[in-house]
Amino acid sequence: MKNKKVEIHLRVSENEKKKLERNAKNSGTNLSAYLRKVGLKKEIYPIPDKEFYKIYIDICKVKSNVNRLEKEKIIQCLEIIEKKFLDIYYSKNNGDDEGGNDKNMGN
Repeated sequence: MKNKKVEIHLRVSENEKKKLERNAKNSGTNLSAYLRKVGLKKEIYPIPDKEFYKIYIDICKVKSNVNRLEKEKIIQCLEIIEKKFLDIYYSKNNGDDEGGNDKNMGN
């Protein structure tokens, strides 16, 4: 706890506390760090899903082997990565994207 010697006490409802704790967990911080970031208007980044990290690993594998792979194999790998990404994306958005028009996906 570097120079953090001053305490601030505040009252919240049980539901507010649960929501704050959930938000802190989703951002990869503890409650104190989360409240400091929010209060000081600092950027808060959510932790990416493990599924997205797996896709990142797949992309790295293709990138590291791009000179050894045939063009068709690269295309095949990219199509698999694309499908994984879209499967995750649509599962998080209940299959809908701005009215189902894929607007956010560049289509």
